[in-house]
Parts: sequence; C-alpha cells; structure tokens
Amino acid sequence: MNDETGKIARLGVLVSGMALSLAACASPFTPPPADPSSPVAAEANAAAKESRHARRPTFAEIPAIPTDVRTPVEFKKAVGAEKIAADKLRRDTAPNTWTLSDTEGYASTARKVAKAPAPEVPTDADRAATEAFAKAARDRATAPPSKPQ
Repeated sequence: MNDETGKIARLGVLVSGMALSLAACASPFTPPPADPSSPVAAEANAAAKESRHARRPTFAEIPAIPTDVRTPVEFKKAVGAEKIAADKLRRDTAPNTWTLSDTEGYASTARKVAKAPAPEVPTDADRAATEAFAKAARDRATAPPSKPQ
C-alpha cells in the first residue's frame, strides 16, 4: 500500500515538472537589450521588438511530404548498380586487358586524311622580299633611351 503512495507522488512530481516546463516554453522570449555603446544598438533593439510581435508559422503551413524522393530500397538498388558498374570498369581497364593491333593501317589512313601540302622551295624573289622587310624593320627600330648617370 505504501508502494502505491510512492507511485502517486512520483506521478505528481512528473506532472508538475511537465507543467513548469510547458509554462516556461509558453512565456515569450525577450532578448536582452543591445550594448548601448554599439553603433547598431538602436537598430538591434528595434529588430528585437519587431520579432516579438511577428507572426509565427503554424503546423498547417508545414509543406507536404515530397513524392518524388527515392525510397530506401530504391537507393540501395542504385548504390548496388553503381558498385557493379565500378567493378566492370576496373575489370575492363585493368593492366594487360587490351592490346594495340593494326597500327600501320591506322597510320596510313591518318596520312591519307591529313593530306599535307607539298613544301614550296622559296624563290629568289621570296628571299629578296624577306630581306627588304627585315631591312625596313631595322631602319624603323630605335634604341631605347639610356638612363642618365
């Protein structure tokens, strides 16, 4: 019988503790005033005063659960598929899994496609034009001014 009294007393303490914590939660939170020496003290105090009277969201405004999210089973399947693909890639690119063949055929096809132009041998007129251009450039060039000492 005394055991029942202890249970009732514990239940009373638990209920009163919950009531006190709910009362503490229900009281509005008032932030302390900003430091008066701060250059933004007035703005901070005004923002704190506005936030006390601001509208609070309701539970009805919680957005609906998205429907386009994969389930854990689908995630597990996707991870498994990626692991299988990674293993296949490692097997396919492992050392000594491929060889080069018909390299000469490939090179001859590339040479046909490239069609490099035949080199032209410069004529005496080309050499004279080059020399004239170089002489004109040298004549236009001036040495930079020397630094006074």
